[in-house]
Amino acid sequence: MQIDLSEVVRMVTAGALVAAGAVPVGLVAYAFRPRSEALLPRWKPFPVPWSGFEVTVIFLAIVFVIPPTALQLLDSGGFFQFVYGDGFPPLRAKDLPAEQKAEAWTLRGLWAGLFALPIVLGLLALVRYSLHARWRPAANGSVPSKITLAVAAWLLVTPAVLLLNAVVNAVAVSIGVPPETHSLTKLGERPPLDQILLALGACVVAPLSEEVLFRGIILWWGMGRIRFPGLGVKPVTGIRPWLVILVAGLVTAAGPGGESLGGKWQAVTFAAVLVVGLAVLYRVKRTGIRRAGAVYATAAFFALVHPTWPNPIALFALGLALGYLAARTNGLLVPVLVHSLFNAVSVVYVLRG
Repeated sequence: MQIDLSEVVRMVTAGALVAAGAVPVGLVAYAFRPRSEALLPRWKPFPVPWSGFEVTVIFLAIVFVIPPTALQLLDSGGFFQFVYGDGFPPLRAKDLPAEQKAEAWTLRGLWAGLFALPIVLGLLALVRYSLHARWRPAANGSVPSKITLAVAAWLLVTPAVLLLNAVVNAVAVSIGVPPETHSLTKLGERPPLDQILLALGACVVAPLSEEVLFRGIILWWGMGRIRFPGLGVKPVTGIRPWLVILVAGLVTAAGPGGESLGGKWQAVTFAAVLVVGLAVLYRVKRTGIRRAGAVYATAAFFALVHPTWPNPIALFALGLALGYLAARTNGLLVPVLVHSLFNAVSVVYVLRG
């Protein structure tokens, strides 16, 4: 098992450049935080009013309706030809070289995500204030403390996750299953507009959309209980984490191979391992199992929807950290910032070539 030291140096340099911007912000936030306030808040109950039906509808809308619709509208309106010229392939173009097809799909996806984000956030705000206007989430920590915590957590989590990813990649190479190349890595050679698009997609669109969905809507719903008539508080009422990981497994098994994790034996095997892990967690955890199970299940879901194998293994570890931070702070500011800074390291790495 060998690790490419030159790649390690490039990644460490990228991390140092991001830290040069993030650490001063964290220090300023630390200076303004209330001195009596703990940096990592205590656990507090965070009941949410949305139902499993609402979670399902929102998940389908965010993943399968809004971004594809935005993509279709952009393509049919000639947006891509306006930006890239008449030579940009239309959505249903055939007989394209594989590399050109992959690059076109990557660019389309980034633009569609950028245009879909405000629609998604607006839709969620509409649902929240129309259906749950009386719900008032309990704050858990001041904004300066959360920014400080986010920078500190990023400094701890990022090296660990990147090291895990490097080890997993080295093991994959040693057993004859070389890691797949992420489609975004080639955008570093594109014109400045696409480099800006890459930075926005990785550091703004992905952290906001993914954290709202996984650590916001699904995680906090997963911590609650299902109400069965006449059962009251029983172990069976705390099965929401199992429902989350079941859906994650079904998405993994059913998705088309090559475009997502679905159909890849590595991904399906990993999903099965994660299910076993949840069973072990339920076996050994005595207190706070619904909270821990929800963090675990949403981390699994988060990892399994990422298509480049074997990145989901390290992303599962990242998802655990982001879920833990969301649950401890009763909010999304910390996980969004950590996620954004984590992705920023990869963006700097790609842009520096």
